Amino acid sequence: MSNRKSVLFFTNEEFGQTNVILAVAYELLRQNEIDVHIASWPAFQPRVAALSEKVQAEKPEIEIRPIQFHVLPLSPMFDLWVQNGGSRSIIPHPPGKKGITRLKKLVTELFGVWNPTEYIMLFEMCKTLVNEINPGLIVLDPVFPPAHDLCRTLGLNYAVLSPCTLVPGLTPEQPWLAGFWKYPALSTGFPYPVPWNLIPENLYCTWVIISSLWDPRIKALDAARHALGIRGMLPSFTPWVKDVPHICPSLPEIDLPIVIPPNVHNTGPILVAAPPIAESDPELLSWLEKRPTILVSLGTLFEAVPETVKELCLGFRILLETRSDIQILWKLKPKSNFKKEVDDIVQKLLFEELNEGRVRIESWLKAEPLAILESGHVICGVHHGGANSYFETTWAGVPQVVLPHWYDTYDYATRAEYLGIGVYGNYNVGHTRDVVEIDNYIPPTMVDHEEFGKALLEVVGKKPGDSDDMRKRARDLGNICHNSGGRIMAAEIITELTSKK
Repeated sequence: MSNRKSVLFFTNEEFGQTNVILAVAYELLRQNEIDVHIASWPAFQPRVAALSEKVQAEKPEIEIRPIQFHVLPLSPMFDLWVQNGGSRSIIPHPPGKKGITRLKKLVTELFGVWNPTEYIMLFEMCKTLVNEINPGLIVLDPVFPPAHDLCRTLGLNYAVLSPCTLVPGLTPEQPWLAGFWKYPALSTGFPYPVPWNLIPENLYCTWVIISSLWDPRIKALDAARHALGIRGMLPSFTPWVKDVPHICPSLPEIDLPIVIPPNVHNTGPILVAAPPIAESDPELLSWLEKRPTILVSLGTLFEAVPETVKELCLGFRILLETRSDIQILWKLKPKSNFKKEVDDIVQKLLFEELNEGRVRIESWLKAEPLAILESGHVICGVHHGGANSYFETTWAGVPQVVLPHWYDTYDYATRAEYLGIGVYGNYNVGHTRDVVEIDNYIPPTMVDHEEFGKALLEVVGKKPGDSDDMRKRARDLGNICHNSGGRIMAAEIITELTSKK
């Protein structure tokens, strides 16, 4: 075992970026063929250590080499953005032309968050680690540009492991320039194929994002990169590269139809192994067994503010008054300074259902959302359109209501509707909300209770049996996901690529 090869992952620390890395690392440890190194920031380290301990406990008969964690300097992208004045509360923005200027501001702030000196420091740190470890393969988070620059500049053996679909990166490669007129532009949430009357807006939104390349922050980074001999655009804007293996958790059956190049490996959802809910939270399982359940979880970046919570509660009322046989499990974490106001709204609008136990609110779930979805008791998943949420819900074969609020979350709402496995629950309100650029930006409320309530009833039906077609479609796609390979296939691909060096 002393001559074993190794793989080195470079990643940010956010859950949305790291879950696929944890899933693949889990399988690599179980296979016990190559050594695993992860370079990231301290917040990710406890999860990595716990994963090593988990695998060793599962396989006590052999010695598992724990993952070696390497702490990167400076602050991670999102934390540094917060230090510079950003916050979760100002992330939401409308889709399409209503929010594209706001999105451009967020994109340039995040992609340009490290100043040129810091960016080059990270580049050199990545280079030092690669020289020390001499990995057989480097695996990159798609939005960790210094490591991409290093691998491209030095011609290293590397692959990209994405938590997201690769469709946005592949649309420019589609025949007949279809990426500009047939496929919804990033963050528009338009239907697929794009209706003719929306093509001008689609083109406009594409151009606004492209114009981010001329932002002073991005130009300053490019100047420093080019002075060091790094060529090309900032990798954040070109995450897909020909001839570089890209591992993606999607499948043709659960994505928009697109021509897929041979260097893209669609493995199916790459999910972290979750213990059954009977082990992680048996009390919750007993509650789930009482009635068909709606699971509501709007993501780690979502901060509940009073206006949005009120609209959600009123939407729930439409469902609860129509379907007396249904209950709701709601993961709700209010923004700290609004906690009392949010609690008052919830108590006022859902008082009876809370007392009856038909609505259960948790600030944190002991059981993994995937385990809850797979329990067999969830008939609808309400989520924000994050890639992990979309792939987990689709894997579980559960119909979904998607309430996107920013960036690519709108794109997953489009997928759910196109595939007939869910409803885009705030399309109308999102496309009618204006954004006024002021110093103290306040995101518009992008949930309307009537539209949301209608979406819930469309997914679960006004009476049992009304939405059997959608449920069957979701189950069928869930079965395809289960047969696809997922994290096992992704780990096998990485092992094979590591051995080629």
